[in-house]
Amino acid sequence: MTSLLKSVFGRKEALCLDYIRDPIAIFDRDGRLSDLNGPMAALLKAPRNKLLGKKPSDLAVKPIRNLLAESMEKAPAGFSGELKIGDGVYSASLYPLHEDGTNSRALLLHEITGFRNLEDELVKRNRLLMAINTISTAFIYSEDISSVFSRLIDKIMLVTDLGICWIAVREGDRFELRGASGISRDFREKLEKGGLDYIYRRVIESEEPFVVYEGREAEAVEDLGRERIEFLTAQALYMGPDRIGVLAVGSRTPVVLDFELASLIHLIGNHVSLVLEKVKLYENAEYLAITDALTGLFNLRYFYDSLSHETARARRYQDQFSLTIFDIDDFKEINDRYGHQAGDEVLRGVASVMKRVSRESDIVARYGGEEFVIILANTAKDEALKQALRVKNAVETESYLKDNIRISISGGVASFPEDGADEKRLLYMADMALYEAKSMGKRQVRMAGRKK
Repeated sequence: MTSLLKSVFGRKEALCLDYIRDPIAIFDRDGRLSDLNGPMAALLKAPRNKLLGKKPSDLAVKPIRNLLAESMEKAPAGFSGELKIGDGVYSASLYPLHEDGTNSRALLLHEITGFRNLEDELVKRNRLLMAINTISTAFIYSEDISSVFSRLIDKIMLVTDLGICWIAVREGDRFELRGASGISRDFREKLEKGGLDYIYRRVIESEEPFVVYEGREAEAVEDLGRERIEFLTAQALYMGPDRIGVLAVGSRTPVVLDFELASLIHLIGNHVSLVLEKVKLYENAEYLAITDALTGLFNLRYFYDSLSHETARARRYQDQFSLTIFDIDDFKEINDRYGHQAGDEVLRGVASVMKRVSRESDIVARYGGEEFVIILANTAKDEALKQALRVKNAVETESYLKDNIRISISGGVASFPEDGADEKRLLYMADMALYEAKSMGKRQVRMAGRKK
């Protein structure tokens, strides 16, 4: 372009600038506008004849005025850059024209709005693709299922450039915090105790893509205001058509939720839902692998693994634990009188009662047939007997089947290390205690090694 301008303005005959399609203007040695074409006059928003003789400081269009005022003083050898005029973007070049003997300069503009818009669109798409790829790998590259959410949140923080994020998943009637970053310890405790479930319910019930708290609206929410959160978006996470959780992304500084950011957050929410769905499916598969299909209790495989781990733990820390085996009395008579389907229903009912009455730390499993077993961690034999009697009484108080029949159970209790220093011996002693309870008339619980 420089050589073109030199060849054009080096000619002695007059030149009509209107042959040039791009906006162009000529300034004399005093910095006054000596000539311009129609496109430049249109940009400067004035008729050509009224612009001639004007200095840069007299021009109405601020970007051009500022460019000329600065470059004519500081860049005598020329200048190249970009200008934003209204909605348009222009490349700007200011060239000295020494060949004409007047030390004049030419300002040439070339519109590059379309190129910049395309470039911005590519940047946005690359950012979205990065978000998709980054979030999608959270499940694949996590070492175990418990680390998925912390890895996921780290990636969300990376692609959004916001400082706060947490994920809550619905578990029954409450929401469980699965991961969080950028929040205080007090706020985390608030989330863990269900203190923001009212926000989650609003999100779940909303027909909008997400619920937004910003500025004064965020300050008006006491919990957000105390955490100094000035911007928060919360959107529902899905498993199929069901809303099963909430993704919250926020900042302690003001944020403008424009279309680009809203699209990014919405896209992130969709892909977090896909990851959450995989986590749920994995957890369900894991649950099925360790669960008895009929009763919903832990299966024999999980029981043996747990017994092995508990024995190793107790041996390492010189601790104790207990084991109780239960058997439904006269279960064959139930099957013979009411049928095997009724027998299955009784098994499910007994399992449900045992699960309900047992402590949260107890491992309740189906041992086989009509037998059940419970591992009681950190529990001495006398305390285990009391718990076994609570379970027994609860089972025998319940009514079963349509005929409201009652059943009884017998049990045997053994403790580590008193009754056995390994799993095999412990199981044998608990089984012998159960056999003793059966032989002494059923409907009772006996302790291994004790004759009373």
